Amino acid sequence: EINITNGYPISDEFALAHLDELDYIDFTISGNITNPDQGLTYEIYLTEKSGNTLDSDYIKVYITNSNGERIKDPKIYNNLDYTTYSPDSSTGKVIYKLEGLPGNYNKSFRIYAWIDKDYEQNEVSQEFTFYVNLYAYNGENKLLSNVILKKLTTTNDVPDNYILDDGIYYISGCKEDGDSEVCNEKNIIDFNYVWYSGKLWRITAIYSDGRIKMITEEPITAIYWGSDGTYEGSWIYQWFNEDFKDTLYDYQNIIDTTATWNATMMTSSGSKPPETTIIMAPVGSLNSYEYVQSYLKLGAVANSNAYGNGYLNNDYSWWLITPCSNSSASFVGTTGRISNQSPSSNAVPIRSSIILKFEILLSGGTGTVDNPYKISSDKEEATASTTLINTRVSGEYVTFKDELYRIVGIENNTTKIVKADCIRNGSNVSVSKKFASSVTFGKSTNTKTDTYWDYYLNNTWLKEKFEIDPLDEYPENTYNMILAKGTYFLGEYGTGVSYKNTICKEANTTDSIKNCVKIDDSAKIYIGYVGLLRVGEMFSSSTAGHFLITPYNSTSVRHNYGNGRSLWYTQYGSDVFSASPSLNLKSEVVILGGDGTLEHPFEIE
Repeated sequence: EINITNGYPISDEFALAHLDELDYIDFTISGNITNPDQGLTYEIYLTEKSGNTLDSDYIKVYITNSNGERIKDPKIYNNLDYTTYSPDSSTGKVIYKLEGLPGNYNKSFRIYAWIDKDYEQNEVSQEFTFYVNLYAYNGENKLLSNVILKKLTTTNDVPDNYILDDGIYYISGCKEDGDSEVCNEKNIIDFNYVWYSGKLWRITAIYSDGRIKMITEEPITAIYWGSDGTYEGSWIYQWFNEDFKDTLYDYQNIIDTTATWNATMMTSSGSKPPETTIIMAPVGSLNSYEYVQSYLKLGAVANSNAYGNGYLNNDYSWWLITPCSNSSASFVGTTGRISNQSPSSNAVPIRSSIILKFEILLSGGTGTVDNPYKISSDKEEATASTTLINTRVSGEYVTFKDELYRIVGIENNTTKIVKADCIRNGSNVSVSKKFASSVTFGKSTNTKTDTYWDYYLNNTWLKEKFEIDPLDEYPENTYNMILAKGTYFLGEYGTGVSYKNTICKEANTTDSIKNCVKIDDSAKIYIGYVGLLRVGEMFSSSTAGHFLITPYNSTSVRHNYGNGRSLWYTQYGSDVFSASPSLNLKSEVVILGGDGTLEHPFEIE
C-alpha cells in the first residue's frame, strides 16, 4: 500500500522540487530467468483501495529507479479498479513495463504520489490509499540487449560474432561488402543497426548488466581533436557533450548519462588500457582497444584483411578517444587502420557513441540497414497533417521538391535542413563550382555570376527550384510561404583552433558572439534563403568533397576532402567542388506523412 495522508493539491513542478516531503514506497523486483527467449515481462500498475474519499482521477505518481533517476513523467491514473484488472484491458493503469534479463534479476524502484493541483473540493486535505501491484507473465523477450545477444551466436550456440571480455560482449566481424576470402555468411555483421533520434547507429558492445554501447554509422562532423593530447580537455569531448548531446531525444531517460569512457593514453592500439584515465560523460566515442575488438575475430590486430574488413570500417577517417602521447592522438584511417597524428594538425571526422540503459525495449525493425531496430523510448511518430516540422529531431529525413533533405536543427523556431546529397545535373553528375569571389559567402561586392556558388544558389537555383526572386522583397508564391531566410555564421576556422570560432564572430574580436546584431559586410554573418553548413555543424561531413560556408583565413575557404571527409582548404575563386545547400522551413510547415527515416522520409505540406 501507499498512503497519501493529509495531502494538499500541488503542481508537478512543486512536487518534483520537494520529493523528500512526499509520500512514497520502495520495492524491489527480483528473480531468476532461465530462458532468454521466453523471459518474464513485468507490469507495475496501480489499484484503488475501497473506502477512499478522494477521486482517483486526481492522483499523480512518479517513479524512479534506485539511483533516483526519473523513469516516467508524472501522470494521472484514472478509474483505478483492482477488481477488473487484466493485462489486456489495463490502459491507464500500467505505470511501468520492463523485461527481465537472462540470469539473476534484481531492480529497485521508488514510487511517489501526490494530489493534482486541479483538484478542487472544500476539504483542503485528503487521504487516499492505493495498492501498487506487480503482474508478471511469460512472453517473447523484447529487451534490445537480449535480441542482440541471441544473434551473436550461430547454430548450436557456437560463438562466432563476439569477443567476451570482463563480462562485455564486443561485437566482432565483417562488414557487409567485405572481401569474400575473409567474410562469410556467419561472420558478417548486418544485424546491429539501430534508428534512434534521427540517426543510424551500430551496436558495438553489450554489457553484463544489459546496457548497450552504440556508435553512429556515419561521421557527424569534422574538427580538430584539440590543442593537446588529453581527451577530457579536447574539442571533440566538448563537441560530444555540448553540441551533439542535446540533439538526442529525451537522452536523460534513454542513455546512461553517467557512462564512463576509458581515455587512458596508449602507445599500442591492440593492448587493453588500464583504468588510468576514466571520463564520466553522456557522450563519447570508442577507444583504440574497443575499435580493435570490432574486427579482432577476423585476425590479428595488424592484419589488413582484418581491420580493412571490419564492420566499422566505412572507408572514411574518424577520431578515437585514445591519446598516444602528450602531442598525438589516435584516429582510424580510410583503410580501417589505426594511426596517430598531432591533435591540431588535421581536422578529422568524428563518430559519436552513447550507452543505452538496460531497460530499452525493441519496438520494431529487424536490425538491418534498410530496416534498423527502433526503440520504444524514441520520439513518437508524427501525426499526419497535425505535427509541425519544427517539433522533430536533428537527423530525420525530409522530402522537399522531390529531393531528400535532412534536419540539421531548429533555429529561431525554423527548421534548418540540408540536402542529403550534393546538387546534381540532369545526368546525375555532381555540379561543381567555385566558391564566392570573396572568401565571404554572399558578400554584396562578390562577382554575380553562376560561376560561384553563393550567387548561383541564391539566384539561379532559387528561382528555378522554388520560383523565388531574391530581389522581390515580398514574393508571393507557395515556396515563399514555406521558406524563411536563415542566419549563417562565418567565423574563420584556421589551423588548430576550436570549432567554436565558427560561431558568428564580429570583425576584429576574439570572443564568440552567438547573436550578432550588426549585419553588414564587415560582420562575419550572412542572411539569405540558401546557405551551406559550417564547420562543427551537424552532418557537415556527411557528403564527400563539398564546400562548407566557413572561411579558413582571409584568402581560403574550408571544404571536405574526398571520401575521407576530413577538412581541407582551398583559395576562393580557385578550385571547384560540389555543394549541399541548406534551407530554413518556416515554423508553420506541417508533416503530411512518413516517419522521418531514410526509407520513409517526411512529406511536408
